Amino acid sequence: MSRRDFLRKMSILGISAVVANAVAVSPLGALNAYAAIKGAEDRAWELAKAAAAKAEKKTLTLLIPTGSIGNMTPYVDKWKNELGITLEFIEEPDEVVHTKGMQEAVAKTGRYDVMMPTAMSYPDWIDSGVIYDLTEWTEKYDPELFNKDWGVVFPASHHAQLYNGRVAGLLNDGDQITLLCRDDKLKDPAKVKAFEDKFGRKLAVPDTWAEYRDLAEFMHDPANGFYGSLEYRSPYYVKWMFMQRLVSKGVLYFDGDMNPTFNSDEGVQVLEEMLAMNQFLHPDAFSFTWSSNYNAFGRGEGFMNIVWPSGFKYSKAPSTGPATTGKIAATVMPADFTKDGTKVYAGLFCWGYGYAVSKYSANPELAYAYAQWMTSPTISADAIPYLGGYSDPYRVNHMLAPTQRLIDTYSPEYLKTLYDNMVNTVPDFCLPGGFEYQDALDKQVHACMTGAKKPKDALAAAAQSFERITRRIGKDKVRKSWLSLAKNLAEPIRKASGADKWS
Repeated sequence: MSRRDFLRKMSILGISAVVANAVAVSPLGALNAYAAIKGAEDRAWELAKAAAAKAEKKTLTLLIPTGSIGNMTPYVDKWKNELGITLEFIEEPDEVVHTKGMQEAVAKTGRYDVMMPTAMSYPDWIDSGVIYDLTEWTEKYDPELFNKDWGVVFPASHHAQLYNGRVAGLLNDGDQITLLCRDDKLKDPAKVKAFEDKFGRKLAVPDTWAEYRDLAEFMHDPANGFYGSLEYRSPYYVKWMFMQRLVSKGVLYFDGDMNPTFNSDEGVQVLEEMLAMNQFLHPDAFSFTWSSNYNAFGRGEGFMNIVWPSGFKYSKAPSTGPATTGKIAATVMPADFTKDGTKVYAGLFCWGYGYAVSKYSANPELAYAYAQWMTSPTISADAIPYLGGYSDPYRVNHMLAPTQRLIDTYSPEYLKTLYDNMVNTVPDFCLPGGFEYQDALDKQVHACMTGAKKPKDALAAAAQSFERITRRIGKDKVRKSWLSLAKNLAEPIRKASGADKWS
């Protein structure tokens, strides 16, 4: 096959010119290289065919969070027509999915085959026996989780899929937060001059949290319904704002012996900086959900926003971002400094849905095949751009060798920003009892933001709750999981936090 013929074939298959050219010049040879990219998809499909043929139950039931179905429905007919398998989706609010899994651990109904939790559910679900450890299947069928060219981007490849080094789920949603700014405001000549006159530097996306604050104040124009930032202060969301800033100061949530570390000078400073920001936030910041936040930014009610990639997608689409289409400049999350002056860029990989296989499924191999097929480098690249779902890029090829549909949905610049941010991400509390830790922190940070508690008192109360949770679950058990997470953080963050010396 000539190179021209090969590129034409790739185009027919929906592979972008970037990927096709990369494959064409691969030392493996064109066809071998493309087969490698498509290998995870093909292996999963062969397993699905074999499992479907012997399955007595011809329905595969999926427990999924409400709002995610749009990335899955385009493939329903293929599974029905080619495998004879009906895909049944059971939608539940995202805050309920974890509880549903824990209930199934007790009830053992077999109602679900595939369950779609966030990475924080894996420890408790594995320990309760409700989902399979997927390690042996991944070794046999190779979903290409760690391939350097099309695997899941490190460190999310580890902290959003593994529990104590074993594969618990397959990631299908790159939930990291990045910073969006209004590009048209950054290019406004009058604002450019006024900003340079006031601050002595060019008007641009912020590089540090201090610059972020300056920009919010400079752009804040409440008289005209335009606010400095749409950063969250609402329950359930506000802890992520705290965690993000804390890690940027080189401080993780625990030390190497499970002692809470956020009740420190750095933690108090973070809360004080968040309180100082409140005057420049959108008035709905204390009640925002992700959807109301996206809507407000898309309507043009603020200069900056801290969002998941779905927020960028939402703001870029003319139908949902009428005031922001073509006017967004995105950047990695701002840096901060450690006590010794080290500059730290840190992102937060918060939430991050994936597929898990129920222990009580009548067809567990078929359920696993579905998970691998949907998250393969090729099918996932096709699934993510569909509207009506919130799956976002998570594999290397999604960001560095994207298909045209991914480019059209996100833009090349934003996909590169996602990659640059993701390599420095720190996970949620992906530990036994993770939801309890997160809720305890959220309540106290919110109490501080509303003025009900002083920063030091709020963090002390959260630390006490953390210590109780750790004692109840078992320090050795949680510590093992925490050290496993910390081992796989980006090296600059390990070094800044001291985690590189933990053992």
